[in-house]
Amino acid sequence: MTPVSDLDPFSPEFRADPFPRYAELRAAGPIVWLERYGIWAVSQFEPVRAVLNDWQNFSNAGGGGLANYFLEPPWRPPSIILEVDPPAHTKTRTVLSRILSPAALKHLRTRFETEAASLVDRVLDRGTIDAVPELAQVFPLTVFADAVGLPKDEDRTNLLLYGAMVFGAFGPKNQWHAELMSHADTVGPWIAERCQRSFLSPDGFGAAIYRAADAGEITEGEAALLVRSFLSAGVDTTIDSIGLALRCLAEAPEQWRLLAEQPQLGRAAFEEATRFDSSSQSLFRTTMDEVEFAGVRLAKHAKVMVFLGAANRDPTVWENPDRFDITRRTTGHVGYGVGVHGCVAQMVARMEGEVLLTALARRTDALALAGAPKLRLTTGLRGLSTLPLELRAKL
Repeated sequence: MTPVSDLDPFSPEFRADPFPRYAELRAAGPIVWLERYGIWAVSQFEPVRAVLNDWQNFSNAGGGGLANYFLEPPWRPPSIILEVDPPAHTKTRTVLSRILSPAALKHLRTRFETEAASLVDRVLDRGTIDAVPELAQVFPLTVFADAVGLPKDEDRTNLLLYGAMVFGAFGPKNQWHAELMSHADTVGPWIAERCQRSFLSPDGFGAAIYRAADAGEITEGEAALLVRSFLSAGVDTTIDSIGLALRCLAEAPEQWRLLAEQPQLGRAAFEEATRFDSSSQSLFRTTMDEVEFAGVRLAKHAKVMVFLGAANRDPTVWENPDRFDITRRTTGHVGYGVGVHGCVAQMVARMEGEVLLTALARRTDALALAGAPKLRLTTGLRGLSTLPLELRAKL
């Protein structure tokens, strides 16, 4: 018999602490029917990987959230990298993979490291900070937005609103969603304007995308849509992942001491934080036709909720999965997805997280909670609204 659950993955209670519920879902079976929303849920590590690697049966084109684009119109033109499948996806992915290749990103590292060092020095002067706006938000809003080529002399907070709208639309159309969408008339045109070639510096990712259009690889309109993807998926996920990583370190003093003693573990610390508690806890796929999965027959255009956060705590894969351990070998975690739709900008996000944590470890002797962190209990990404930290510089 197919396992059935009345769990609500969008409730405040679930969003506050999903990990016990993940264990229930994993124990129930490889695929579970969530009757509240009429969708399927996959939470075990191997079934999660199987769904994400099978784009022919489990499509991105049905939308990245609860809304089913095969049955209803999307609220905005779909992303031509996140909400399409091959061969259309192959064309745009090829362009972005070249622009974001390790070799292409190498020249950015020094710039990121310089900005991280300067930022850490500034917050150390204050001693006690709210690490969400003062570290987690300001760093990506500076280095990533600069790398895209956005104007440097303007307020970039609309990027936060836009990202909240995009990821908030992945859940049900509740009051929180309605409040976010109330900003659409102002934020939407602001974003659209900054996706145009005329707004982008000639040395950024955005200009490189438009050069691909000049070469005939994509159209001018497709170039604008790819820049738009950077301005949502490339900002909020990294901000929330950095904030959650800082909370992990503050709540595990022995792990912070280890990082402070060995700053070269910055990359490993960010990877473990992404496995342990990442911003992208789940995503959706939609069946193209009837398909059998794990002995269950799924209907055509059925929605499947894939719990990345549950897979990354699967005890059949990870020893002591509920322990944050920066010495853990995290190879294979699914925090960035897997398969052809794995996060195309993950190398940038990983570099941002590594560089900032390394800068903190090199300069900071003590890092501790100065108050209770607060989660942002929304139906979008998992992240913090506040993270009070007390910092002390190394002598």
